[in-house]
Amino acid sequence: MNKKKFLVIAGLALLIAAPAAALAHGGCRGFGSPMFGGAPSMPPPFMMLLRTANLTTDQQAQVQKILDSNRGQVGPLFKQLHTIREQIADKLLTSGTVDESGLQALQKQAGQIHGQIDASMLSTAIAVRGVLTSDQLTKLADVHTQLKSIHAQIKALLNGNGAGDGPAGPPAE
Repeated sequence: MNKKKFLVIAGLALLIAAPAAALAHGGCRGFGSPMFGGAPSMPPPFMMLLRTANLTTDQQAQVQKILDSNRGQVGPLFKQLHTIREQIADKLLTSGTVDESGLQALQKQAGQIHGQIDASMLSTAIAVRGVLTSDQLTKLADVHTQLKSIHAQIKALLNGNGAGDGPAGPPAE
C-alpha cells in the first residue's frame, strides 16, 4: 500500500475512531452533541484532546464537576434554540407567504443564543484547562499539532495535492 493511501486510511480511521473511543471509555460525560440528544459542555475538539491527557482520578472528578455545572447552564439554551428552529421550520412549511422579517428576527435570536452557548463553552474549556498540569498541556498541544498535520494531509490528498479548492471532479470519460 502506498504512503498516500495509508495516510488517508489512517486519518479516516482516526476521525471515525476518536469519537467512538471517547464514548466507549466513559469518563467525562460532557462529550455530548445536540444531534444525539446531549448538549456539548465544551468545544468537541478540546474534549477529544482531553482524552489523551491521562487525567488522574482527582482531575477526572474536577473536570466532571465543571462539565456538570456547564451542562446546567447550556441545557436550557439548547432547548430555546430547538424551539426557535421549530418555529422557523413551521413558518417555512406552512402555506401562504413567508414573513421574511419574522424569520430574520428568529434567526437573530438563534444567533444570540449561539453566542451565549459559545461563551459558556469557552469558559468551561478555560476552567478545565486550569485543572491540567503543564506536562498534560504540552501533550495536548503535541496531539493537536499531529491532528492538524493529518487533517492537512487528508485535505491535500482529497484535493489532488492541494490543486484546486474543492473535491476533485468526476473522472474524464
